[in-house]
Amino acid sequence: MTRRRATTVAPEGRLVLAESAGNSRLFIYMLGNYLHRIERERRTVYFGDLDLARVAEIIGAAGVEPGMRDAAFRAQHGSFDSIVGVEGQRAVNATSIASATGIPRETVRRMLKRLLKLGVIVEKGRARYVLQPGMLQEPARQAAFARGLQQTVAFMNECLENGVVRWVDAKRVATASSPQPTAQAPRRGSSPGGPAAAGRARDGRAPGTAAGGRGSANRRSSGAADR
Repeated sequence: MTRRRATTVAPEGRLVLAESAGNSRLFIYMLGNYLHRIERERRTVYFGDLDLARVAEIIGAAGVEPGMRDAAFRAQHGSFDSIVGVEGQRAVNATSIASATGIPRETVRRMLKRLLKLGVIVEKGRARYVLQPGMLQEPARQAAFARGLQQTVAFMNECLENGVVRWVDAKRVATASSPQPTAQAPRRGSSPGGPAAAGRARDGRAPGTAAGGRGSANRRSSGAADR
């Protein structure tokens, strides 16, 4: 059976960073506050251990990554209303988790044993792991996810309200990303708004004033004639 690849919806525009570098401190300040709030939620869900959270979250993300590229899977499991069974998840091992998180492999193995004992994960084959089906639907986790989503939307709106990012219409984004035509060299007799102006925009000098250019020679010849 041929799978149809999931596609994204073309938005009416997108958020872009404001041009001013003076906003960078404000952006990092707000980002830091947002991450602290999210990490507090993660600590609550994963028994105060952020590394344990990272291991469990890598297993969860890797488990559905192939499916989320498939249109049918995404339509069925796009929300937490459905449960992804063991067979619907891709299993990962300790080596892959250690590589993805930067946590030493032996530490990962100890955390895997703890997550197995807690019922967060199950084995799918020898030393390969997936999330326990239904674990994400537990009320405490669902409440934490809801708060995390609210915090994320609030952070995005704070960035807009404080001018750190701005909304750009899709047509303007497409125009800015399209290749610009190469400016032509100024021709003799060009009008101020023609190719000569493109030459001025290119090097920051008026047309004909490049060092050693024809304009300089003409001015020297004209001055000699006047004298």
